[in-house]
Amino acid sequence: MKINPEPQPRKNRTFLYVLLGFGSLLILSFFLVVGLIQHIVGKSSGSSFLSNSDEITLIEIQGPIFQSDDIVRRIKKFKKSSKKALLIRLNSPGGAVAPSQEIYSEILSARESKKIVVASMSSLAASGAYYIAAACDKIVANPGTLTGSIGVIAEFPDASGLLKKVGLNYQTVKSGKFKDTGAFNRPMEPQERAYLQETINDVFHQFLDSVIESRRETFQERLSKIFHKKSQQVTDQEIIQFVTPFADGRVLTGKKAFELGFVDKLGNYYDAVRLTADLAGIKGEPIVKIDQSIKLEQLLNGLLPFSFLTRANNGFQLEYRAF
Repeated sequence: MKINPEPQPRKNRTFLYVLLGFGSLLILSFFLVVGLIQHIVGKSSGSSFLSNSDEITLIEIQGPIFQSDDIVRRIKKFKKSSKKALLIRLNSPGGAVAPSQEIYSEILSARESKKIVVASMSSLAASGAYYIAAACDKIVANPGTLTGSIGVIAEFPDASGLLKKVGLNYQTVKSGKFKDTGAFNRPMEPQERAYLQETINDVFHQFLDSVIESRRETFQERLSKIFHKKSQQVTDQEIIQFVTPFADGRVLTGKKAFELGFVDKLGNYYDAVRLTADLAGIKGEPIVKIDQSIKLEQLLNGLLPFSFLTRANNGFQLEYRAF
């Protein structure tokens, strides 16, 4: 007598349902935690624009700069408020060119709206971070702060030797000879290197011009002492000749940067707060309110070295970056 097999147990399916449910619960919990953090931060900082105008708004720029949207949005928010003063706290090696330029431009826009903006440098405020600081009314650095690093960098891996060993070849079809410049599967051609160097030089001079334009008065004061003449008599050409030797990508200590005129004052964060209050005409002990938001991308990037997610998404880019 043939016995039909019993129905397949549903244990495996039940386990799968439990696993999916548990995973969904973990994801939901993660987003709830992110939302709670945003709510707490927003409650402690977002209300700063509803309080009195003598408060100083603090915006922190931490780590590599690959995005500008959030910082620009917060500066715009400050600009529309009744607040008089903004303190930008920098601890960054710099980053991508365009975001640094966008933040720089928004700071200039805030200053044009009669707002006071001061940069406070922490351990590191180099390259793109210095570019941002240069837009401010004043820059305060610690003597041991690493800053400067005025320059542009673009990096291209060359894996042609490895690919040859494993027998992997690339066949490329392109519309122009420069379309695959920087491809990792072959060495760079001399004409490609020359083309990229021209691009790098263009972006570098944008950096240098912005620094000189924003800090002209300070450089004039420094050079007037060196040349023993009035500040108004110091020409732009003399400023360019003075600044350019220190714009070769080298980092400067805060002390050296102060001596050369790249920063305005030596001091810590609290000295920067006091200077900001004085420039804005704020009497008594200044109140500082942080304006900060936390995004999911920022949290994920914080778990990975050197903003891996953003770099992976953006691919090749020119950078105002030190180290």
